[in-house]
Amino acid sequence: MRRLSAALVLLLSACAGNVDDVDRELARVDAHRISVGDFERSYVNALLQSGANDTPEQRWSHLDGLVNEYLLSEEARHRGLDRDSLAMGFKQLAMGKALGGRYYEQAFLRYLPSLDEVSLRLAFARFKQPLIVRHLLYHTKADAEAAYERLNAGRAFLVEAQDCFRTAAFDSMAGYLGEVRYFQADDTFAEAAFALPVGGYSAPVRSRHGFHIIKVEDRLSAPILTETEFQMRRAGMASLLRLRRRRLLGDQFVRAFMDSLNVQVDADGVRALQAALNRLELRAGRTPVVLSDADSPALSELEPETVLATYLQSGRRHAFTAEDYAFWLPDLPFAEAVNRTAASVGRALRNEAFAQAGRQAGLENSPQVTADVNAELRTFLAGTLRLRTTDSTLVTELRRKASMEVDSTLFNQIMTL
Repeated sequence: MRRLSAALVLLLSACAGNVDDVDRELARVDAHRISVGDFERSYVNALLQSGANDTPEQRWSHLDGLVNEYLLSEEARHRGLDRDSLAMGFKQLAMGKALGGRYYEQAFLRYLPSLDEVSLRLAFARFKQPLIVRHLLYHTKADAEAAYERLNAGRAFLVEAQDCFRTAAFDSMAGYLGEVRYFQADDTFAEAAFALPVGGYSAPVRSRHGFHIIKVEDRLSAPILTETEFQMRRAGMASLLRLRRRRLLGDQFVRAFMDSLNVQVDADGVRALQAALNRLELRAGRTPVVLSDADSPALSELEPETVLATYLQSGRRHAFTAEDYAFWLPDLPFAEAVNRTAASVGRALRNEAFAQAGRQAGLENSPQVTADVNAELRTFLAGTLRLRTTDSTLVTELRRKASMEVDSTLFNQIMTL
């Protein structure tokens, strides 16, 4: 988690809080500029996906990779790869994602409360004082609530933990997590744990792992909280806390948005889709697939207009069809599509509804959406060219011919963050 936090601080508080710096030109590749913001967004996404450490070497390597991506994508355009059907389909998908993402940002930021001084100082105090924690973990809310009732009736937490984790009756380590730090734990878990007194336990709390009941066994030694250190850490602390609030409240915002759609699932349509996807999985194995595959006779019984669900948006009811689902399928986890088809349909419908909301908000021609689509398409084209060429000297030759500049002073400022 330490690696992730460092990356997020880089993204959200670069250049010591000077917002204008994100638009400054960090590098130029021929006619294309790479801003500080472009680099940071791309770099953080790369760290999140790879799990790599945030190091100076990684930052230089990533900037070098970005330069290569720009060069390869331009060469792909020169070869006409941006005009084939695969690229055009990808661009449409990128536009849908960008519209939905930017609408979410725009609407949610109005909903998100600003940080206050009290919250920031409380986060600093929690950051400075780790907890010693034990927990119970259940797959279902019902099991967690039953355990919570047993604890409230007087059952010892350790005994419940021994049953929960199926350990021996003399195992004193059942459910023991040890030291937990405020910004190095799951958001909901951390907020629940750090709100407890020593010896207290929580009601069931849902994290990405399941349903927890958390008990705080101790707080490590009382921290020394100095104003100097608080001010020194203030910007990074604010970034991490803002990000945590965005994740926690963002989930609530999305749930409220989906509730407003009054989604009605067509069970027969979803069953037909699931059967088709199961047959397709047997044919495809681990190969990426889309519903429009020419070699997919297994899907022939599923008509494009098959209704999977209906939803209410902008005052009228819309049908979400197999064709709509097929549009989003390349961006969905295929294992979920096969094994939890209804959940996959819900995820795709959410994407569609957010994209439609973005269109209705007039975001199609916004600079932010255009930038998002261009970035996605650039990565796609560079990757496509890499797959289609056997010339190992291509990148070297492209770099030799290109005009490239890097603002080393500005990049060194980023390196010190």
